[in-house]
Amino acid sequence: MIIAVDGPSASGKGTVAKIIAEYFQINYLDTGLLYRALAFKAIKNYKTASLKNALKVVNSITEDDLSDPQLRLQKFGEIASKLAKEKQVRDALLAFQRNFPNQSNGAVLDGRDIGSIVFPEAQIKLFVTANLSIRAVRRQKDMKRMGKNISLKELEASLKARDQRDINRAIAPLVCLKDATIIDTSNIPFGSLKKEIIEIVEKKYKSLSLGSSE
Repeated sequence: MIIAVDGPSASGKGTVAKIIAEYFQINYLDTGLLYRALAFKAIKNYKTASLKNALKVVNSITEDDLSDPQLRLQKFGEIASKLAKEKQVRDALLAFQRNFPNQSNGAVLDGRDIGSIVFPEAQIKLFVTANLSIRAVRRQKDMKRMGKNISLKELEASLKARDQRDINRAIAPLVCLKDATIIDTSNIPFGSLKKEIIEIVEKKYKSLSLGSSE
């Protein structure tokens, strides 16, 4: 079973995907980290994350590269967003994402084009969203945990700009698919969110199982 979780930055899609992975005991891949890891590795090896330098290291990205906490820094997110617009980069990382579920009987992946491009045939598709101000508060908390103090105004502007890049890019834009279930995490406690997510996935899985047996 493949579960696609899409949505904008700081919407809570990672939290949703982790809930699913833990409860249903399937592997989880945060595909956004692939682009951040690419930016990080290009800068580490060549000082800048130009397209040319990124393409030099893109085929060397492994799951181990995704565990560095520095990848969560805002600068790598901004560079990742720019690299993600490049077709050569997306094509190179597409195979990594599509091969990931082969490690088990299924997987949950979160990103911005999982249901539309990476796994359009995913059995379950979710689109996670939240209002901009709440997303900025979440991102600020993340930054503070890493010792970074960034104003909410600056974070809102950064998230808004990121949204526009993701929605308007020519290649694999962020889109809410018609067959995706929308989940708004703006004002829902974690316990209630966990219950809602599990119920949604179980209901959809049951529906799929009944459909296949007919």
